[in-house]
Amino acid sequence: MEHTNPSPKARPPDASDSLNVAPARPPAEMSPAALLVSDLLATINSIGGDAEEEYRRLLDTARKQAPEVVLAITRREQTCAPHDYSTRWGLVFAASELKLSATLPYLCDLVLTPLPAETSRDPHSFSVVAEETILRTTAVEGIGHLAAAGRKEALDALFSFLAIPSLSIRRAAVQAILSTPSGRRLRRRVAETLPKDQRFLLDLRRPDVREVPQIRNPERNLSDAGRRARKEAPADLPEDSREKPTGKNR
Repeated sequence: MEHTNPSPKARPPDASDSLNVAPARPPAEMSPAALLVSDLLATINSIGGDAEEEYRRLLDTARKQAPEVVLAITRREQTCAPHDYSTRWGLVFAASELKLSATLPYLCDLVLTPLPAETSRDPHSFSVVAEETILRTTAVEGIGHLAAAGRKEALDALFSFLAIPSLSIRRAAVQAILSTPSGRRLRRRVAETLPKDQRFLLDLRRPDVREVPQIRNPERNLSDAGRRARKEAPADLPEDSREKPTGKNR
């Protein structure tokens, strides 16, 4: 299953239709780093005029104590319920956003962990493989940040991901490599590493939202009940309801 990687300001794809609630804050006896990670998770899922500013402030604080924060992220991941994908994605995203070499072992370990077998009875509405793939492609994007900053070990990791069977992970790795300052020069090496039938990945790119065809008449296929509900909806929302989310929550 192919998925589009989210940019840091875009809502990540979701294979389910579940309501995501901000993670509960751990008990006060947790370490300062663990509490900081909890606050980061909360701001990832928050909305409001100052949510983005608070998120950036917490990131700056986390970068100043990177070893402790990465350890706290790793421990939180280990104690997290396997199917709590909202929290797990938040942890991976937070680690990726730190853009520090200290996160590389954590992110690489996730990407290199084989995808589990599909256990969902209805993969069309919820897919374990899809959710696990999203976690890994988010981690690849985080490693891409490091490679773009000139970290050789991150670039080497991206090339190692080209051997992973998942086409989505390979696609994410290819895009990350090509996005580095040396991307054009590395194109031939990527082509030689990929199977011949997958070299089309070199020509894929993320479309600008303005390039995506828009639906001219979005109400055309609505039922009569749907049209009535649309007409009965309030014309204006309360001011607080119009505040935009930070764009990080899934």
